[in-house]
Amino acid sequence: MTKIEEWKDNISYQSISLALFCGVAAGLLAAVYFYTKPVIELRVAEDQNALLTQVLAGEPFTNDVFAQGQDITLEGQVYQIFSVQGENGALTHYVVRGTEEGYSGAIQYLIGVDTRGVITGVRILSHTETPGLGDKIELAKSDWVLSFDGRSLENTPLWAVKKDGGDFDQFSGATITPRSVVRGIHKAMLALKQASAEEDKESRDEP
Repeated sequence: MTKIEEWKDNISYQSISLALFCGVAAGLLAAVYFYTKPVIELRVAEDQNALLTQVLAGEPFTNDVFAQGQDITLEGQVYQIFSVQGENGALTHYVVRGTEEGYSGAIQYLIGVDTRGVITGVRILSHTETPGLGDKIELAKSDWVLSFDGRSLENTPLWAVKKDGGDFDQFSGATITPRSVVRGIHKAMLALKQASAEEDKESRDEP
């Protein structure tokens, strides 16, 4: 066998080995995802339910809030809106779940809003922001997220951090993260307003 033939055989062997390795790795990743996906979804659901009372400011509710929601698309993003029923079954709040891109990944949040359109609470569901800087959006790390309480589209003309002319604080060394959250909450409130307008229109159009 010539050196060229040996070289070709080596290349073929390496290509086959690499293909087999990639196939095995892909299979393992798929298996891990398959078995961990339900666990991750369960954890997210548990976190979500734990934060529900907080975004509703402790107000009681009688329905399974996250069992059924409405998807609203605004500026290419999808927001999920859920109705909250009080002790007598009447509508008392809305909960909005949305996602906004932060400094190092997606930031997922929950917003509680009463029927007047006033925010009763905002909590962060998940994020990958920088520890010690961007993670101050978590209530466990900072009370910054409480600055949304009592806000509405009517009483907050400019949804921005102070650096951009608004009145929401930014973090020292980390402006992008709070800026993203403020932008996300504002857009979520606009999505809720759009959903309410569509609902009112449908009720008026009913015979």
